[in-house]
Amino acid sequence: MANRLCSKKTFFLKLSTLFVTGILMGGLLLGCSNPKTASKSESSSTPNYTLITLPDDGYQKIYDFIDSANKSIDMTMYALIDSNAEAALIAAAQRGVNVRVLLNSNASDGGTVGMNQPAYDNLSANGVQVVYSWDGVLWHQKSIVVDNQKVAIMNCNLVAQYYPILRDYVVITDNPATVAGVSTTFEADYTNNTVAPVAGDVPEGSELVWSPGAEKHFTELIEAARPGTTLYVETEQLDSTVLENALIDAVKRGVTVNFTMTNTGEFTDGFNTLKAGGVNVHLFPQNAPIYIQSKAISVNNETVYIGSTNFTTTSTNADRNVGIITQKKDIVDGLTATLIQDFEEAPAY
Repeated sequence: MANRLCSKKTFFLKLSTLFVTGILMGGLLLGCSNPKTASKSESSSTPNYTLITLPDDGYQKIYDFIDSANKSIDMTMYALIDSNAEAALIAAAQRGVNVRVLLNSNASDGGTVGMNQPAYDNLSANGVQVVYSWDGVLWHQKSIVVDNQKVAIMNCNLVAQYYPILRDYVVITDNPATVAGVSTTFEADYTNNTVAPVAGDVPEGSELVWSPGAEKHFTELIEAARPGTTLYVETEQLDSTVLENALIDAVKRGVTVNFTMTNTGEFTDGFNTLKAGGVNVHLFPQNAPIYIQSKAISVNNETVYIGSTNFTTTSTNADRNVGIITQKKDIVDGLTATLIQDFEEAPAY
């Protein structure tokens, strides 16, 4: 069955708000601004964002992102079992790109011993620099930085076996602050992989949310939901009293909370708590054609979170994860539409 990498009791593969503002840099001619020049400059200085919805959009876009590298690739990946992704990384290294990969090493709380070892061996033998993370927690982050100019922030692992059924999201952006924050944190994690994760770098304007430390940001995002609006959540795991209470409190102040997940037995207590608190809980059965591995939130139809952090205390407060909270309209609209679709298709609990 689908990616259960992150849970002790399930199969191995269970495996704030920011306004993005373009800087108008109008050209000057004889002391007067040139509207055409200003328009062109504004376009070039406004960060670009792309949403990949999986499995609908397919993984070729991720391979293409790796292939686009000219100078460097820095990847942090919880699980890597994908010959196409490995081939893309190796091809980049062989054309002179500096490719570094940080893989999760912890098998005590999900996964199996040595799950990343074949990829580690293959990459290491073919010019890619690979290290394992500190083994005291899950290094659950999934991100790729290319040329220090653009970054993919991902729900998904790169495990090809389960691609056809996994609901996941990827955001690719060239927002310089976001890229810098992920790059700086990667450098710290990659070069000192014998210690617990510390606070990730959050440059001004970066939109980044890191774990450890995500619980506060999730709570604040949920608290921002206005009465009369609908708040959507998708997550693979549910074991956080703080976040469950935040969702129930949102219901009490007049927010409709629609929660979607795959029906996994170990999280029944959380499902019951949410339902008793007025949250609309919809769960895909285990044999459904889609498995919710995603971690996403939509608030007020104007702000969203996409990242690797589940709704568990360990995921928010101990493991290494990264995501973004953004108001970029294309991302908000695209993500929210899929959250609505999944909620409507999953049976009510």
